[in-house]
Amino acid sequence: MDIKWIEDYLVLARARNFSRASDERNVTQPAFSRRIRALETWLGVPLFDRRTYPITLTEQGRAFRETAELVLSSLHTDRAEFLQQVHHSRPDLRIAAATTLNLNFIPEWLKSLEQQTGHLTTHISTQNFHDMVQQLADGMVDFVMQYAYADAALLFEQSRFDSRVLAHDLLIMTSPVDAAGAPLFDPSKAGPEHPPLPYMGYSRDGYFADIEALLLKRHLKTGPTLERLGQSPTSEVLKRMALSHGALALLPESCARDALDQGQLVRVGGEDWTTALEVRLYRLRGSRRAAVRKIWQATTPIEENNTPMGEKA
Repeated sequence: MDIKWIEDYLVLARARNFSRASDERNVTQPAFSRRIRALETWLGVPLFDRRTYPITLTEQGRAFRETAELVLSSLHTDRAEFLQQVHHSRPDLRIAAATTLNLNFIPEWLKSLEQQTGHLTTHISTQNFHDMVQQLADGMVDFVMQYAYADAALLFEQSRFDSRVLAHDLLIMTSPVDAAGAPLFDPSKAGPEHPPLPYMGYSRDGYFADIEALLLKRHLKTGPTLERLGQSPTSEVLKRMALSHGALALLPESCARDALDQGQLVRVGGEDWTTALEVRLYRLRGSRRAAVRKIWQATTPIEENNTPMGEKA
């Protein structure tokens, strides 16, 4: 049974006229009549005596009226309470982002905007990249922050979403080091004739998989064979796997920064194994949420201020 049928019934019980009731319900009279018939069929009894003018309620129709009013009142009361609970518990902003950006960019970025936006409560999450796009389209999150690469497929429909560049980063090849601090492996110093080099790579459900494939294709004929020991969609996981297994890994420089500074990883391969990345913020076009507008207005695109990764945007 459709709740609309109960609402239709109560309007008709009050108006006692199909034409006026259908106008009030903003449906055609034939469609309105079919919905009343559907309710009567579901209940198994006629609710209205159509032989009279104006129409009148049958005995069963009068008995059902109190039930219908009680049911609708209870439903609306519960819904109002639930919405109030959600409103009080819902953060001002819901952001879905890559794990590396959650850890290394978003906290300071939000803090840098507070002077203009005031403090905004946030819920920050990480999902599969495709799920982030869908959640933004469905209004389940307010922003998606992700890496972008010009030659990789763009999943965001430009007609539905706005985006702006917040910062730049680099995707670099990294290697663990030996006791002397020298890289264990360097793809620029090995070719197809050399033994395969151990490598941790991106799984297909990660955004970097397409960028990785383009970079590896660049070295297909002249570069070394990479033996994939494991995979993950997440750069932070690959970093730890590379360190624990002694393997190469392509990582955003911001993700590798701590291990680079501590001498656990070193950058190898040079510019040939490096790809420039953008950090992009996406929102659903036409969003009316005040917090979303505040963030968008307070955020200056990189084209205007040329902000490097990790500095205020």
